[in-house]
Amino acid sequence: MPPVEHHTDSALAGLLRKRVLFFIGKGGVGKTTVATALALAAARAGKKTLLVEIGEHRRAARLLRLPAQDNPTNTLQAFSPTLSVLSTSGTTALEEYLHLIIPVKRLVRLLVESRPYQYFVAAAPGLKELLTLGKIWYEERRKDADTQHPRWDLLVVDLPATGHGLQYLNMPRAAHDTFRDGVIHREAERIAAWLQNPEITAVNLVTVAEELPVSETRETYQQLADTNQVPLGLLFVNRVREAPVSSALLAGFGFAASDASSTRQLAEQIVDCARSEATISEGQDGYCQQLRQLPLPLMTLPFCFAPEFGCAEVESLSFLLESALHKEAPKNRRRMKRTTKITSAS
Repeated sequence: MPPVEHHTDSALAGLLRKRVLFFIGKGGVGKTTVATALALAAARAGKKTLLVEIGEHRRAARLLRLPAQDNPTNTLQAFSPTLSVLSTSGTTALEEYLHLIIPVKRLVRLLVESRPYQYFVAAAPGLKELLTLGKIWYEERRKDADTQHPRWDLLVVDLPATGHGLQYLNMPRAAHDTFRDGVIHREAERIAAWLQNPEITAVNLVTVAEELPVSETRETYQQLADTNQVPLGLLFVNRVREAPVSSALLAGFGFAASDASSTRQLAEQIVDCARSEATISEGQDGYCQQLRQLPLPLMTLPFCFAPEFGCAEVESLSFLLESALHKEAPKNRRRMKRTTKITSAS
């Protein structure tokens, strides 16, 4: 891919001027990877960054090789002086709230372990989603005890896969319409206004250049724009492959009859691999063209060839994102040879 065109007011730089970045996408497209890579890039740029992952999987924490924990506990884990990770859920957010209003820990434990409480949490429509967003809202407004400045410059939120992720984004508005007055109505109204504030938040879509993910991404965009009415950021297309030689050029490639059999066999295998890679890359180009029809800036991230995807690979992606933010790529760091590409929406 050609290098990124660097502009001081680029789409990615504008994204990092927000306070809260949500990431949503179909399961398996690398949503957590992209969110984690962006959090790393922001933290290296000096932003005090909180990476929030919702649910019990803790994929982001594992990618960063942080110590294993039990279920989400709302306990911060520091990866670096400027990056921390928070694993949370509606259940733990509710328990944290109960600790604030009930000072006796033993009473809270008895309440949480009681069967009526468990039935209530499981049955209350949208309660866990609303409380989880409330926890993120609280962290965005949290002040440093010494300086009274915001504790975090940026929150990067890894939402659950598309269907459940949309429920989180839709719940404040739904709760506001369901409860006409009272505490839940007021909290839902406050969180809904916060979510829809383009100065603070942006929802970013993550996908791969394949038929089903692209179709779901287009549907998700329509729902976010029409129903949820939340500010939208970038569309990240992950695991994009680029062939150095086109299939058209390879089609006319041949070997001399005088070539040694062993050399010719090796060359034929290499050409077969090149043809396969060209076919995959050109197929992805077609899906990327479909995605460019959406009115969103589009950023492609390369496929990472590695025996096992882990911390080193996600850091490599973060360096690519960082290079898109600066005119000169960082030096003396392990980086992929490929680069990202940002295109404006058509």
